[in-house]
Amino acid sequence: MSMDVEAKRLRELAMRAAHTGVCACTRFLEPPSEALCRAAANAAGCAVAFFGGYDGAERRVAGFYSGDSGELSFPIRRLLLSWNPRYGSPGHRDILGALMGLGVARETLGDIALLKEGALVFVHADVADYVLGNLESCGRVKVRVSACGEEVVPPEPEGALVYRTVPSERLDAVLAAAYDLSRQEAQSLVRAELVKVNHVVETRGDCHLDEGDIVSARGLGRFRLREITGLTRKGRVGMRLFVYGK
Repeated sequence: MSMDVEAKRLRELAMRAAHTGVCACTRFLEPPSEALCRAAANAAGCAVAFFGGYDGAERRVAGFYSGDSGELSFPIRRLLLSWNPRYGSPGHRDILGALMGLGVARETLGDIALLKEGALVFVHADVADYVLGNLESCGRVKVRVSACGEEVVPPEPEGALVYRTVPSERLDAVLAAAYDLSRQEAQSLVRAELVKVNHVVETRGDCHLDEGDIVSARGLGRFRLREITGLTRKGRVGMRLFVYGK
């Protein structure tokens, strides 16, 4: 789907929510599409929220709503996949391939979280029963699929929480602090279009970062700005960064 077509579809959903007072939800979105959702909500005069089935999900559903919409409910179902590890352990690609092989659309599938024994799969409510009744194997491994409540929690991502102080919340300053770069090195990465903020390429070194933003730099990895703790005695901005995979 082209960006223009997707933007038009999102505007229609936002207008429907604003005019009817009934919540209107998308299917699972690629992260860059969330900016289009916010623009659509602003234009329609309604609000938008995002949820992917658990905190920290990458693929999320957008829900447009107004003050009269009542409680916002997302059409997401959690499925638990289990298998006998003696016969193998399917990876993310095996599971996604098996789901796509059933003929379901990619936008009906959210994140896949691997557990110590099994996996959690987040799917749109429209396809949950179909997947429950038809998914039998992933790769060469037989699997069992069952509906899952919230008592099974996706594992925390691997990484480290670090504290840094920076002169400001500018992208180049935070990037330099996260990866022990000079300010000039960070600016060069940004100008070379090697840096993304919330999965979208950002070419402005002075772009202001907020809590929750995810920054990735090609060849270095990615981090999330977890918390801005305030000014230090020397007037610098303190923040906690979660650096993935560290």
